[in-house]
Amino acid sequence: MAGNQKFHISNLSPKSTKESLAKYLGLDATPYLRSSSWVDLPLDKSGKSLGFAYVNVPTHLGTHMTDLNNTKYMDKRIVVQPVYGKGSQPSMYSSPNVFVPFDMANYASGAWPRPGNIRNRRYGGHPISYEQVSIPVEKKLALIDVAINLTNKIFSLDLDFVLDRALNAGIEKMILTGNTIQMSDKAVLLANRHPGFIYAGVGIHPHFAEKQWNAKTLEVMKRLVSLPEVVAVGEVGLDFHRNYSKQENQIEAFEKQVELACEFKKPLLAHERAAHQKFMEILSKFRGRLPPIVVHCFTGTKQEMKTYVAMGFYIGITGFICKEKVGKNLREAIADCPLDRILLESDAPYMIPNAPITDLDSVCRSLISKCKTGRNEPCTLPVVAYTVAKCLEVDVEEVTKATMDNANRVFNLTNTTPVDEES
Repeated sequence: MAGNQKFHISNLSPKSTKESLAKYLGLDATPYLRSSSWVDLPLDKSGKSLGFAYVNVPTHLGTHMTDLNNTKYMDKRIVVQPVYGKGSQPSMYSSPNVFVPFDMANYASGAWPRPGNIRNRRYGGHPISYEQVSIPVEKKLALIDVAINLTNKIFSLDLDFVLDRALNAGIEKMILTGNTIQMSDKAVLLANRHPGFIYAGVGIHPHFAEKQWNAKTLEVMKRLVSLPEVVAVGEVGLDFHRNYSKQENQIEAFEKQVELACEFKKPLLAHERAAHQKFMEILSKFRGRLPPIVVHCFTGTKQEMKTYVAMGFYIGITGFICKEKVGKNLREAIADCPLDRILLESDAPYMIPNAPITDLDSVCRSLISKCKTGRNEPCTLPVVAYTVAKCLEVDVEEVTKATMDNANRVFNLTNTTPVDEES
C-alpha cells in the first residue's frame, strides 16, 4: 500500500494478540492510526501466536517502529525489522538494536547505555550527540517547555538521548507542537507513550495550510483534539512574512482552528509573523469564547506585546531573546511584561539560545554545547530562563516557579479544571 511501510516482528509471546500488540505499538492511539495501520498475527491450531507478526504502519512512523526494537513486550525482547520488497534497499534502520528503549528509571540511576552500532551516525552531515547532560543538583532548574517540535525528522536518529538530556537538565514536562496532520499524529503517539512527561499539541501550521487544510482535515483534527493527551491546538496562526501558503488559505485554516480550540476549550499555541492586524482581527471575532492564547515564539514589537498582554494572552519566549543583536528589542520589551504572562519554549530544533559566551556560566555553556549539529534541544531551556530573569531583574528561581505555575494552569497539566482566560 502506498504511504505505508511493513515490519516483521519476531520473538513474540504465544499469548500475544492483535489487540494487545497494536496497543503496545501505539497503533490505537488515534483514529487515524487505527484506520491506517493493521496487524497480521499468525496463530496455531490452538489459537496461540506463532511468535511473529507483520505490521503495516504509515511511512512517517517508520522511525517509531524501529525505536521499539529490543523493547520488552510480555516479558520478551521483541525484534522489529523493516520488510523490503523486490529491489528495495535496506535503510539505516534495518540493523537490529538501533535504540535502547526510553526508560524513566535510567534518569534516577544515570545509567544510559551508549549503543555502539550508532555511534557514528550523522544527520545532515553532522555527527549526532549521544552525550549526557550533567548539572550539579544545586544549579538544576525545574522547567516546563511549552512548545517543542520533537516530531521534526532531525530528531529521528537520537530522540531517546534528546529526551534524556532534557530530563537531566530539569525539563519536567514538555508540549509537542503539531504542524501537519502527520506531525500531530506523531505528537499524540509520543504523548501516549510517555504520559506525564510529554503532552501533545495538534494543528496545521500556516506554512502548510494551502496543502493540508480541507474539510476532511477538520474532521481529523476534531478527533485528535478530543483526546486527553492533547492539551493544546497548535501550532496554528498566520505567517505573512514568508507566505509559504496563500494568505486566504492561512486565514481559513486559522479561523477554523481557533473555533476548534473554543469548542474543546483547549489553549491555542498561535504563530504570528508580519500579520499582527489580521491576527487580532480574527481572534477578536471570538471574544467571549476564547480559551487561553499563547503567542508562540514572540519576536514582535513592544507595542504588540502590550496589546497581547492587555488581551489576556500569554507570551511564549524562546532562545530568540538570547541573540545579541536581533534579540535586543525583545529583551527591552519583556522588561515590562508581567511574569504571570510569560511561558518558556525551546522551539527546538529552532531558536538556539546562542547568547554571547561571556554572558553564560559554565552550566549554560555546557547545555548549548549539546547543539552540535546546529539544531536546538530542549535541554537548553535553562539558558532562556536565566536570560528572562536578567531582563526582569529577578532571581531565576522566581522565573522558573512562575513559568511552571503558568504552564500548569494554562494547559491544565495538573488535572485541574481548565481556566477561562477571556478578558
